[in-house]
Amino acid sequence: MSNETPKSSPKKQLDSYIRFSAMGLQMGFTIFFMTWAGVKLDEYLQLKFPAFTLTFALLSVTGVLYYFIKQSGRK
Repeated sequence: MSNETPKSSPKKQLDSYIRFSAMGLQMGFTIFFMTWAGVKLDEYLQLKFPAFTLTFALLSVTGVLYYFIKQSGRK
């Protein structure tokens, strides 16, 4: 007899839900913070074109998508 819980148990489903919810929040905060930093840097340097805002936003989206894909493959 095994003490393992079945794959479709409510606890396993809740653990997955919590894990992916936390990853989503982390992605949102990372993108928000990096974009905010780009806006502040553009304001500080008084740039007419928001170069740092676009760069930081694109890099953060790329980075969190890579991280999310890498983490979603794990058990």
